[in-house]
Amino acid sequence: MTYLLAIVAGIVGLMVLMQLSIRLKARAQRGKPMPELSDGWAKRLGGRSSHLLYFFSPGCAACRSLTPRFQEISRRQPKSVFVVNVAEELSLARALNVMATPSTVEIADGIIVGFHVGLPPAEMMARYA
Repeated sequence: MTYLLAIVAGIVGLMVLMQLSIRLKARAQRGKPMPELSDGWAKRLGGRSSHLLYFFSPGCAACRSLTPRFQEISRRQPKSVFVVNVAEELSLARALNVMATPSTVEIADGIIVGFHVGLPPAEMMARYA
């Protein structure tokens, strides 16, 4: 019984460490310049100084409630808010070091100013809503 408990505790600890690692890597992206992107995305993100990219995956349970809200915001601001399916745009997700969904990346003047994994902060939502 103690071996089973030790295995369960080890698995839970590993999951917590993985989540912490993802969040720390996301935080480390802040302040970095936006990487070189493919021509399509370079054109979409050029011209405006501020952009918000929301990354989701179809199988993500948390994304199911957030994605419709971001799609509505994107419909109202199609040149500054983008909803990105990582299954279809894996190269963009990799270029921006997106490691989990849902994630939001806020870019201003070519610099990553916000990188959030999970539920985005209310103040960021209010800026774009």
